[in-house]
Amino acid sequence: MQKDGPKQRLDLEKITFLDIISIAFILLIAIGIILKTKFGDHLQSTAAIEASIFHDGKIHQHIALDKNQEISLLDGKLLVEIKDKKIRVKKSECPRQVCVNIGWIKHPGESIVCVPFKTLIEIKSPNKPVVDAVVF
Repeated sequence: MQKDGPKQRLDLEKITFLDIISIAFILLIAIGIILKTKFGDHLQSTAAIEASIFHDGKIHQHIALDKNQEISLLDGKLLVEIKDKKIRVKKSECPRQVCVNIGWIKHPGESIVCVPFKTLIEIKSPNKPVVDAVVF
């Protein structure tokens, strides 16, 4: 029987300067992507000035987001709150409360959907088109 030779192991003394530069470059790119994702809200238009409310596929009303207010919809089944140019469903009589749990929306293209009451609230911006997705 032959004996197995010594096992291959990574020798840290053989790491070259080029390896260190490559690792640092990859880490910088990863950190940059994380920061862009986390703090990239300013890239989308923040000039949302109104929200549109649709009920059963038809426009119900347009709401300006510049005034803090609460609006009752569908005979009190939904209570919509507008505050600091953001909008949310504050209270709903729907069973799962998904529309309430979505929370505040403020950027153009964001929406809140309440399926049981067939209601959609969508942020609109007349100035810039909405960026639906970004692919790298």
